[in-house]
Amino acid sequence: MLHKLEDTSPFEQRLQIAELEHVTTSRAAATALAENYVGSVAV
Repeated sequence: MLHKLEDTSPFEQRLQIAELEHVTTSRAAATALAENYVGSVAV
């Protein structure tokens, strides 16, 4: 999602941008990404 690949189609590029926009505008998506990246903490 954060790395630009050289051999992607315009559709794949737009999909990547859409995923990034979703994560940066949705608190739930950002939380899910963070938890999946580092693991969730039991509270």
